[in-house]
Amino acid sequence: MFTITGFADELDKDFEVQMKYWKKMGLSWFELRSAWGVNVMDLTDDQIRRIKDIIDPIGVRVSCIGSPIGKTYIEDPPEFEEKRLQRAAFLAHFFGCSRVRVFSFYSRSGNILDFRDEVMKRLRAMSDYAKTQGIVLLHENEAHIYGELSRESAEIAETLRSDHFGLVFDPANYSVAGEDALDAEKNMHPYISYVHVKDYAGHDLDMSIPGQGVSHIPEVFERLKDRDLFVSMEPHLDVAGQFGGFTAPDKYAAAVSAVRSICDRLGIRWT
Repeated sequence: MFTITGFADELDKDFEVQMKYWKKMGLSWFELRSAWGVNVMDLTDDQIRRIKDIIDPIGVRVSCIGSPIGKTYIEDPPEFEEKRLQRAAFLAHFFGCSRVRVFSFYSRSGNILDFRDEVMKRLRAMSDYAKTQGIVLLHENEAHIYGELSRESAEIAETLRSDHFGLVFDPANYSVAGEDALDAEKNMHPYISYVHVKDYAGHDLDMSIPGQGVSHIPEVFERLKDRDLFVSMEPHLDVAGQFGGFTAPDKYAAAVSAVRSICDRLGIRWT
């Protein structure tokens, strides 16, 4: 079964407004990336308590802490990300969530692929810490990080071999990186444990309603249909940026409707 979740902060900076739209779309899970324009890693204890006070009465839960951990430079000391991971684990426990999104570092001085051993060392340490906390790290690809392409993403998971480290599959991210999304899915297939849904239009970094672009969303769903997965809406239909995006409420609702329709056509149960 697919459980539909998503980045509510694409709708509005104000968290209460986000949740109004969320309930209108009939969604019960979301991926916490920012609220009131503040990145999840910078939210104060008062702000996270306020979030909980808003979501608990309306029956909405957090599927993943959408952190930017790993969107930093491999040349920098590891202590910064170690502290952020501790905070992310705290947030996961606070919201009754077991998943934290991570990335695999940039390089200031050259090709990040030249830093393979250090990348793996840091990610292994992060995965080991995740095990002690009972959480799962979910690696997402990003331009210019070690796991930008699907083979490197799969290589990370193969190297770590941990029940506390999995891969996010975002078909559009791989389309933008120049890969065919189906080839990318094949490379990553054994390790995919979470899906982000946006669909590359094929030009100018624009995105389409899921199923209308070049990222093979229905075919990807078909390949993963026998898994219990969170399918996280990240449509980026109006603005796409390094740390977030924006989608107008009517377009967001159309994207959610499209995903539900794709699931229905494929016989995939969804909630």
